[in-house]
Amino acid sequence: MSRPVAMERGTWIACVGPIGVGKSTLAEVVARRTGALFVPERFGDNAFLERFYGPDGIKRWGFQTEVSFLTQRVDQVREIEALLSVGRSVVTDFTPQQNLIFARITVDPLEFSLYEQLYDRLFGALPRPDRLICLDADLRTILRRIRNRARSMESGIPSAYIRKLRAGYLTWHETPPAPTLWIDTSKMPIPSDLVARAAALDAVMHSLEPETRRALFGREG
Repeated sequence: MSRPVAMERGTWIACVGPIGVGKSTLAEVVARRTGALFVPERFGDNAFLERFYGPDGIKRWGFQTEVSFLTQRVDQVREIEALLSVGRSVVTDFTPQQNLIFARITVDPLEFSLYEQLYDRLFGALPRPDRLICLDADLRTILRRIRNRARSMESGIPSAYIRKLRAGYLTWHETPPAPTLWIDTSKMPIPSDLVARAAALDAVMHSLEPETRRALFGREG
């Protein structure tokens, strides 16, 4: 009697970065190219988000907003875990580790200590991305893109917050939480420019390791 063949685990690619760098658009494009499932971040489900983006919102609602995101993220990662276990690969526009970047900015040190404990307990045994695509742009470009897309909840975000957020991601140059490809999108408006989108996709595809290609395509080439 032949033994059943073990199902190979899917792979998880995450496109991440500060607001306005094109991560959601690129994640969708990568998912289509690779045949993976695109799993977008559920930020709209956060009941505190509108208050957070309001006047003095970061100080007043930072902890509540981040904890709400944390619980939502756990639910999404559990769904991703189930997909990976049956051989489905996923591409997301978020990674669990980015929650710590946001929380370091929005909560005070005492609250962050508690938040970090919650994070470790909730995510300790859950999967994390196998590959990060970290998008960046200079601060002026990011602020211009936020203004141009004119989303009401983002209109009150202080530039200092965006600067700190970008700086948080840049620390991953030294201590990346997973194998990481960096793409500077300052001159690559991925959401609005087909050429920029194609160039970013090409960079992603050329960066994939053999094991990632095998999980996506059943081969290394």
